[in-house]
Amino acid sequence: MTDEAGGEWMTYAEAAARLGIKPESVKRRARSRKWPRRVGNDGAARVLVPRERLDGAGEDAPEAGLPAVLPPQAPDAATLERAIRAEARADSAEAMLKEARDDRDRWRAMAERLSHPEPGIIARLLGLGRGRRGRD
Repeated sequence: MTDEAGGEWMTYAEAAARLGIKPESVKRRARSRKWPRRVGNDGAARVLVPRERLDGAGEDAPEAGLPAVLPPQAPDAATLERAIRAEARADSAEAMLKEARDDRDRWRAMAERLSHPEPGIIARLLGLGRGRRGRD
């Protein structure tokens, strides 16, 4: 549906398809640029998209002008060096993590043993053992 103001009335979904952007982006753009808005008989909101936006549809979309898939490029020497250093740091961090986990497990085992003392150990530590009674 066209308008004498030089635009076309469209739903957000229709405008998104024509402009090559998401419907939420159309809503934001319509609000910020104060495009006229009205509700149709079907209850759907429509905005008046200016003709100049439709003529250059998709030009300011982020994907405009980019190929679907970028061709592979060989990394330069600096990039390779950074990747090698990053790999080394990751390996070192993994080794440190394994060491910390092993240490944690040793401490946990020790704490478990100490939290359940052997029967009679407290008496022996306090000198209440069998050998001490007969000597006094």
